[in-house]
Amino acid sequence: MDRFSQILYDLGKQLDSPLYPDPNRICQLNYQDELHIQIQYDEPKEQIFLASFICDVPPGKYREKLLRAGLVSNNEYPRVGTLSFSEKNNKLTLIEYVRASNLSGKKLFIILQEFIEKATTWKDAVENGRALPIKPPKGGNEKIFGMKP
Repeated sequence: MDRFSQILYDLGKQLDSPLYPDPNRICQLNYQDELHIQIQYDEPKEQIFLASFICDVPPGKYREKLLRAGLVSNNEYPRVGTLSFSEKNNKLTLIEYVRASNLSGKKLFIILQEFIEKATTWKDAVENGRALPIKPPKGGNEKIFGMKP
């Protein structure tokens, strides 16, 4: 069994569902019929790639606020995934790269839980018109490198 298959097998034990890569070396997960997550192995880089289309991005001023909030969220530390916009599909997306070295199914399960939590939080906020889930910047009025005007 190769590395990716072993990680998926171990993850499947955590999820109580057998997981296997398809011929394209991709595994698709369906989370409560709300979120479809793609898990893929990048063998040359030894990384696991998690990706999901979260929701449609509505037109108008809200789109601008949403994309700006996504950029702010991408600056948070520690960061769970990267929010981006798929122009082709008009969808907010969440992607994450995870180093495969020393990765177990149990560790991937924890990462996947955080990934799903972030994706569903953003999905809920956008689809129900709630406040976008970004944290206010630390330091109040401080500027770059902690310098004040």
